[in-house]
Amino acid sequence: MKDARYIIFFIAAALACSCNADMSVHIADPIIKAPVESSIEGTLQGRTYTLNWPESEYLMEVSIYEGGEIVETAVTADNFYVHSDIERNVEYIYVLKFTDGTNFSKGTLKTFIKRGAGECSGLKTTQIEREGGYDAKVEWSTEDTDATAVSFAASNGKGRDINEEIPVGTEEYVIDGVITGDTWTVTLIARNDEGESMPVADTFTVKNMEVAYLSMYGTPDELIANGDDDEAYGWIWFHKEYPQGEYLPFSSISSAESLNKYGTLFFMRDIEDSQVDAFTFPESVTAATPFIKAWYKEGGNLLLWGHAVTYIGHIGRISLDMLKKNDNAIGRDQGSHNGDTWKMAVQLAVPGFTKDFSSHPIYNGLEAVPSGDTKFIAVKGPGFTEDNNCVFFNIPSVLTNIENQKKACYDALTSIYGIYPLGVWDSQITWISQLNVWEARQGNTDFKGTVLCVGNGGCNFYMKQMDGTYDLSKPSANSYQDNIEKMARNALDYLRTL
Repeated sequence: MKDARYIIFFIAAALACSCNADMSVHIADPIIKAPVESSIEGTLQGRTYTLNWPESEYLMEVSIYEGGEIVETAVTADNFYVHSDIERNVEYIYVLKFTDGTNFSKGTLKTFIKRGAGECSGLKTTQIEREGGYDAKVEWSTEDTDATAVSFAASNGKGRDINEEIPVGTEEYVIDGVITGDTWTVTLIARNDEGESMPVADTFTVKNMEVAYLSMYGTPDELIANGDDDEAYGWIWFHKEYPQGEYLPFSSISSAESLNKYGTLFFMRDIEDSQVDAFTFPESVTAATPFIKAWYKEGGNLLLWGHAVTYIGHIGRISLDMLKKNDNAIGRDQGSHNGDTWKMAVQLAVPGFTKDFSSHPIYNGLEAVPSGDTKFIAVKGPGFTEDNNCVFFNIPSVLTNIENQKKACYDALTSIYGIYPLGVWDSQITWISQLNVWEARQGNTDFKGTVLCVGNGGCNFYMKQMDGTYDLSKPSANSYQDNIEKMARNALDYLRTL
């Protein structure tokens, strides 16, 4: 039946070649001679097939048939025609006719089928930590390619080149010992006995994924013995999650260069004394700040947790006076029993504008429960509760000079100033006002790094026992501790891969 259909199609095409553009039949021979079939050449580059012919005084009408149906017709004054997005194993029939705009020649037929393997799909590269450095894992799929092998090529542009023939069935390759800062280009070409696919490429830059835990205490033992329970438990958790991560006292930082080995720093502070100013830091912190600021300016990232959020003003990302003079809520108490569950809203519902933050990477794996006009993530269960809020109001409008119930305020805050609200109190969902959990990207500043700020009062890193005592060898009493630790892990991993 297939042969019969093609015989019918070629008869129909032959009849079409004897007709002009308005399908009227020429009784006499056409006054314009048909293109010479041997003078029409086709070339394939990637998925683009180009027909070329000698220059002529006439225009050329090109009609394309696929499966017996005409799919495209065009008239060109050039001596070539470009057919894009060629599919594999599809027969294309081209009918070419010269025309002077009124009269048409008979048609000349050309056919083309792109043979060979299809392109690999799903190409991605993942940076993998290992002792003393990093590897890069490249993955892809050969499904629906009909390939028998894949040519794998990778280069860092600095003399390290990899060329391997990978058998079908293997769909990954590990580049060992990649160096921070190097940019790699990976190219895959699938092939079989009939030909090869067009190349598929991916480019990635090796990130500095080294992390350190900043502390105002000289050693971990000193922190655990004398420091706040949240700060001490933060280090214990960090050391368990990132065994290769370092403890970094502010007092040990003597230059910006000494920080270059780190990609991300984690600073947590918890104040339980209302007489202590949350905007003031010890001398060891003040002395190290110019070096941290220079490191941050060149692309270093920070996670600031609890009362450490005010440190963003000390490194110059936001004016310290702006943080102090605008409305804020900074809790500094020793805590008491509270039977409520505290939840953080992760969706704004400004009149005429909704913004859902729950898809941000810091919330990966956390349940955001829809409720009314917002979504909630639980952060604190009933128990001994400290008010560790370190949140700020009005700054979006102060920066943008746009009323805080207008979408334009959010758009300007994010696109110009690089500040992204990520979580607010439930009472604040109808305004673009509160900086509670938020991200500061580069925006219109010269700081290349990113800062994540977690100032939500329910995000204490350690909940004491009901009587206010604690034992750091025991888990936090917070029934939602998993959410806190998962958010911290997500935040650090997000910053480490920027």
